[in-house]
Amino acid sequence: MASPGELRLIERLTSTEVFEPEIDDDGAVSYTEAGQCLDATDGEPVTVLERFTARGVLADEFITKVYVCPDCTTEGLQYTTACPACKDPHAVQTTLVEHSCGHTGQESAFETDDGYRCPECEQDLKSVDIEKKHRYICKACSERFQTPANRLRCRECATHLPPLEATERVLYRYSLTDAGRQWLDRQKRARQTAKETLEERRFTTEVDTTVTDGGTSQPVHVLACDELMGEQRVVAIHETPTIDDVDRFCAFANESIDAHPVVITTSGAVETDVATRAAETELTVLAFDGNGEGTLEPEYETVETAQAHEAGLFQRLSAVLEIPGRQ
Repeated sequence: MASPGELRLIERLTSTEVFEPEIDDDGAVSYTEAGQCLDATDGEPVTVLERFTARGVLADEFITKVYVCPDCTTEGLQYTTACPACKDPHAVQTTLVEHSCGHTGQESAFETDDGYRCPECEQDLKSVDIEKKHRYICKACSERFQTPANRLRCRECATHLPPLEATERVLYRYSLTDAGRQWLDRQKRARQTAKETLEERRFTTEVDTTVTDGGTSQPVHVLACDELMGEQRVVAIHETPTIDDVDRFCAFANESIDAHPVVITTSGAVETDVATRAAETELTVLAFDGNGEGTLEPEYETVETAQAHEAGLFQRLSAVLEIPGRQ
């Protein structure tokens, strides 16, 4: 089921065109504009965006990667190096000089005003008499080494860790696919048809509203009230309703706001268990005829699982519209 907030998010892309990730000074990554569309019950914006991308409603475009500290979840780790022996980051690159007498030391120890002199045998040297090597020296344990260990440093908690121990996050920008535009149009037309149908029956309606009762708040697609008869209808728009979604929706409608639940399928199908529940309880299930006259009909198909049915629907749309996929 696409929540009211998720529909808002998808609809925003018809004008915004893309959702770009934002990275602040601390390296935190967010999709602020997408988050502004969602309700508190919808979860994190990136989770919603990834889910609709997997379904073909959205397309993602790779931008870059960021790495997250596993200890404090701060993003934007800084690259550094460390001693491979003691793991201390205080390892600096220096130039070492090796004399034929066997002594090796830092170049600064060999330098004099006139050239070079070995501090061990005190022999004056020419540049051809010495061999220079670039090495790292650990200031903590005095270990000398040619290749330091790669490390990432967290700017928040100062943890140093190997790159493979950091949490990798891949950043994408998100846009609406052609099939996603069709999907959005169908959901919105179904919602509008439900509103108009209830108003014809003398209900007053609210679209994309939040219902609060007894401390419980729930965003709903359509809320309809008949004040004269003291009746309420609450409408949920689903592509292919699952029994879990319907159970949660009915529990809220019946227990929290004492409203009759109406579920509208925009694919024309529901899970078999949903049809069974509609036959046995006070639940109305209607199908939106999005390919015909745009009416609500009491007849619908049943499928074993909604996930397989929705995947097949988008595969057919993808073949026609060539939906771009994740690379």
